[in-house]
Amino acid sequence: MIKLETDSLDVLLRTQPKLMVMFGTDWCGNCDILKPEFERVSNEHKEIPFILINPDESPKSRELVDLTDIPMVVAFYKGKEIFSKYGNKSEIVNQVLNSLIQ
Repeated sequence: MIKLETDSLDVLLRTQPKLMVMFGTDWCGNCDILKPEFERVSNEHKEIPFILINPDESPKSRELVDLTDIPMVVAFYKGKEIFSKYGNKSEIVNQVLNSLIQ
C-alpha cells in the first residue's frame, strides 16, 4: 500500500492500467477500521497498486471521483472508475477488488 503524498492521482491513472484507491483521513474512525484490511489485501495482490489518499490534502485527486463520504474504496481500470463503495466493513475491499480481477 502506498500513501499518496502529492496530489497526483491523475498521473497514476494515466500510467497504471489497474488501480485500487482508498480515500480516508487520519481523523476518521471508520477509515482507521478499514485501513488494515486495505493494507492486508494490498499485500496479497502486489500486481495492482493500492493507493491511500487523504482527500483533505489532495483536492485535485478528490475531484476525480464523486466523493461524498469516507472511507471510500475505488477501482480504476484504464483510467476510468469502474466500481466504488463506501463504508468500514472489511468485505468492501474485496468487493471492489473483484471488479478489477474478473
